[in-house]
Amino acid sequence: MPHAQALVLTDDPSTLAAELTRRLGLEFETEWSAEAGYVKVDEGVCTFHSWPEGLRLDAFAESGERLDSIEQLIAQHLLMQEGGGRLRVDWRRRPLSE
Repeated sequence: MPHAQALVLTDDPSTLAAELTRRLGLEFETEWSAEAGYVKVDEGVCTFHSWPEGLRLDAFAESGERLDSIEQLIAQHLLMQEGGGRLRVDWRRRPLSE
């Protein structure tokens, strides 16, 4: 199963993830509690974990094309939250994920 990871460097990963799940929860199944959560979309799932360095993202999908869609959706919403600020979402495909 294709898998990608990103670490979004931020001083407040919990607030960032809570806001992301709140916004995406209007359209998709989401959860955020105890410093971990997820969003399930038609293409697959993206999990979130609050780390001291930032917000760790793990995206999973049935194909590389679907994984691309998840990566774009999550990155777009995170960057909109920040108002085009200093956040960066650099996805990395995990070895042997396809």
